[in-house]
Amino acid sequence: MTSVNGVDRPLHVANLLGFVMARLRDEIVVDVRPPFTELRVSHYRLLDMIPAEGARITDLAAHAGMTKQGLGQHVDYLQARGYAESARLESDRRVRLVRRTAKGDEATAFARAAIERVEEGWAERLGAERYADFRKALLEIGAGQPAR
Repeated sequence: MTSVNGVDRPLHVANLLGFVMARLRDEIVVDVRPPFTELRVSHYRLLDMIPAEGARITDLAAHAGMTKQGLGQHVDYLQARGYAESARLESDRRVRLVRRTAKGDEATAFARAAIERVEEGWAERLGAERYADFRKALLEIGAGQPAR
């Protein structure tokens, strides 16, 4: 067991993975600087999911494991701040296609570099071989799951 804010929590895999994700989120944004201070890790994740040619809200929501409405709110937030743009398809006005803007591309590049920095730090901390084994185990356990 471990204590978090005075509450004892068992050290089962769900809590351990939660601790790792919390550390990852913290380390990604440790060097955040303007203009990206308005973005959360979930925004970076969404921006990274958007392919260069754009994607439909429905497809992004399925990929992210979110509702269309929830994902649409994230897109609206990003769009209002210049990171993404969306437009209705001429062939089907119900469909909203989302693309990253140049500013969104910059934020995505920042996030990818931050993740690379975190991975390098973890590999240094654990040793290259242990970190490679860690990644291999995560890939094996996650095999067959849709990317989210």
